Amino acid sequence: MKMSKLKNLLNTLDHTNGAKMVADLKQVLPMLLATENPNGHWVKFGEKFLNFLETGKPAFSIFTEGNSKLPFLSFSSMPFISCRGMGSCEDFCYSIKAWRYPAAFFRMLQNFILLQTYNGREYLLSALIDTLDRPKFKALERVDFRLYVDGDFNSEFEVGFWFSVLMQNPKLRAYGYSKSFAEILAYFENGYTAPENYVLNVSSGHKHTSATVEQVKALPITRGDFIAVKISDKNLKPKTREYREAVKTAHNGNGFVCPSKCGECLATGHACGIKSISKPILIAVH
Repeated sequence: MKMSKLKNLLNTLDHTNGAKMVADLKQVLPMLLATENPNGHWVKFGEKFLNFLETGKPAFSIFTEGNSKLPFLSFSSMPFISCRGMGSCEDFCYSIKAWRYPAAFFRMLQNFILLQTYNGREYLLSALIDTLDRPKFKALERVDFRLYVDGDFNSEFEVGFWFSVLMQNPKLRAYGYSKSFAEILAYFENGYTAPENYVLNVSSGHKHTSATVEQVKALPITRGDFIAVKISDKNLKPKTREYREAVKTAHNGNGFVCPSKCGECLATGHACGIKSISKPILIAVH
């Protein structure tokens, strides 16, 4: 399906009203799928998603359990409609690349919808408990967890929901990259407690003022900046000297260059999840 169709679909949705969003999707999505190859993957996975809208029962896995680039437990929501602090990052958002795969697109949208209702959040919590009880994770003392590979905290309530989940599951060692600064600050301004097992990276490309950024950097959960920079030669391979030099030069020679694969940057862990590593972490726009 063309990217323009998917963006138009998201733009038609009232994402501030979960019930109306579901009702609109039930009406609009079948018409959109009718323009696709009836034997293709978009129709196949689209029908699974429509069944989810009818039953409320997740049709796609809620959590993913890692791959060669991100070997951690992870969660995604739908970018753009959940990204409250979105700014220039809209122009280089990597999440769109995943939309080539209908299962990825519908998983993101499913997870966004699940977060909007009590029953949806119960499904999410049940899936997390089941995942952590699997042999792969059960024997581990800590489980690295990337919260929002795609998407971001959609509201102060969502910040509170996830932070409560993390406090109830100290085995998780969560980290993320956020631009939802107003929502995170509101959570702390209302006197709520910070989870000790979450590390925030201040993601570049946001719309906020420097004063707001400084407030976020002063929070007990914050590690430091994570900055996407533009380099002239996009063919340079990560982990090469040429790539590291190009990325550092783009940020005035200052910062730690991400090797692009989480878990490979340090022998002691991954820099984005270690609060004591306060220097900016840099990556080329990808």
